[in-house]
Amino acid sequence: MLSKQFIKQIVRLEPPSTTHHECRYCGYSVEKDVDECPQCGSYEIAAYDLK
Repeated sequence: MLSKQFIKQIVRLEPPSTTHHECRYCGYSVEKDVDECPQCGSYEIAAYDLK
């Protein structure tokens, strides 16, 4: 039998994000916590809600 703690570890408790983050200059996809584009160095990061 699986323990409750184990099940919590393997089951995602929050829904996946529907927000896409990308550089406004070059279009490179970045993580939500990124302040600078690793591809081109721009600080203009856009967030698009895809709902």
